[in-house]
Amino acid sequence: MSNSGGGRSSFDGISQEVGARLAERRSELGRSLREVSTDAEVSTSHLSDIESGVCGVSLPVLLRIVRALDLTITELLPRIGGHHVRRGSITDVPKGVSEALSHQSLDLDIDFVHLDKGEVHEIENPTRADVLIHVLSGSIVCDADGTEVPLNDGDTLDTEQVSHHRLSAGSRSRLLFAQGDPNR
Repeated sequence: MSNSGGGRSSFDGISQEVGARLAERRSELGRSLREVSTDAEVSTSHLSDIESGVCGVSLPVLLRIVRALDLTITELLPRIGGHHVRRGSITDVPKGVSEALSHQSLDLDIDFVHLDKGEVHEIENPTRADVLIHVLSGSIVCDADGTEVPLNDGDTLDTEQVSHHRLSAGSRSRLLFAQGDPNR
């Protein structure tokens, strides 16, 4: 599939990435083109063209192929289009607020907040960017512009258009606070 200027379209690259991942998965399973094409109800030549990126694939056909490869769309697509997963850990974080979790390529700022029982952490948000608060452990009450929301272990609060958050720790608490950066 070429664009009118004779160059390659962005869909060609995606077709090649999808095809390469499907071929990789088929190889991991030790299955032949014929076996997978039979299970997916597509011709062997069509599956070969999809794997080599020669042609695109419709969603219904793609769903049959990933099912035949014991793969899900979500396992296939996160690798498509330059998405990246960064792995790390949180260790020896000092009491208070640490901004060590943010990364320059993210479109948001992430802070780790460690509060003792009774401590309060204020978050000003003059741009009213989206805010996500996730409690790793403990309990807090979040006052979001006058609306109080209690949060416990594993709870997440997603706010929009809130200019001020006041986090009050009901117990020793560790939480993640992520805020969209409108300047990125």
